[in-house]
Amino acid sequence: MSDTNDTGALVQGQARPTPREWMATLPSWWVPAVALLVLIVGTILIEWSTKGSSTFISPENLLNILRQWSFVGIIAVGMTFVIILGGIDLSVGSLVAFLGGLGILLMNHLMGQGWGELSAASVAFVVMISLGAVAGVLNGTLITRGKLAPFIATLGGLAAYRSLALALADGGEFRSASAEWFKALGTGGLAIPGTNIAPRAPEPIPLLFPWPVVIFFVLAASAWVLLNLTRYGRYVIAIGSNERAAVYSAIPVNRVKLLTYSLLGLCVGISGALLSSRMNSVSSSGTGLLYELDVIAAVVIGGTRMRGGAGTIAGTVIGVLILGVVGNMLNLLQVSVYLQGLVKGVIIIGAVLLQRAERL
Repeated sequence: MSDTNDTGALVQGQARPTPREWMATLPSWWVPAVALLVLIVGTILIEWSTKGSSTFISPENLLNILRQWSFVGIIAVGMTFVIILGGIDLSVGSLVAFLGGLGILLMNHLMGQGWGELSAASVAFVVMISLGAVAGVLNGTLITRGKLAPFIATLGGLAAYRSLALALADGGEFRSASAEWFKALGTGGLAIPGTNIAPRAPEPIPLLFPWPVVIFFVLAASAWVLLNLTRYGRYVIAIGSNERAAVYSAIPVNRVKLLTYSLLGLCVGISGALLSSRMNSVSSSGTGLLYELDVIAAVVIGGTRMRGGAGTIAGTVIGVLILGVVGNMLNLLQVSVYLQGLVKGVIIIGAVLLQRAERL
């Protein structure tokens, strides 16, 4: 009896958590998750009020959003590690165009030398992904050994890779000579059982879950494990929180930075291979243009702090979905494509202001 009274007195003596303290116990991605939910509901309501129906929630439209933004999402997964580390990479868009064009040139050359289409395409994919990792190592070396600020080192890469792509294509396009295998990875997918997108066709045509989307979610899941369950992930967060303290704690800062930038380069190589496969060509001037803006926006919207030290892979995935839904909503509402950059800019500024307000 006395124990019950003591417990009751203890509970009565505890102060109720304030709303701010209660919100601090929630995962950092809860704000973007709520924003995504509001966007989805708002888009559906706007469509129903203007058209009497909603094409947004159709499986074809949702998969189309995922496919379009999976290329950005794959890079955003790698960028999350870099920004948590306290860095940035502005060269990702130009590198996508350069790697994609180089892969197509290599595959066309090998096919011209008598190689089979499948083997030539396979070599091109491996080379694109490997060179992406090498470009990441180069960025990491310039930052760690050359003591360059990440902004300066990768700004140089932004100009250099775009210039190389333009020079190799003479300002035009890289056109694939492959008729089947090269574009299979970017255009194919997992068939969803029981679906048929063309009821009048002689044979059922199932809805496909695109390979780029599958790869995006597999990479995101792997990155979650890497960030949350490994020593490397703890080192990345520690360096981003306080680099000087990380050095005094005997953390190999330069090695972790080099590995992190090479990880981002690997993601850029995968995205470049998938995007060039999807289009079966690469525009030296347009492919990957402003990808760095979309990638950084997705990471920041997902709750990763621009100053480093905190961030989540789940938040980044939600950030990618928010940008996809916003872009799709603007298209459905027939808003000019020239104004979509304005919307993204406002969203980025709003996300950074929200992060600053949370720290006050």
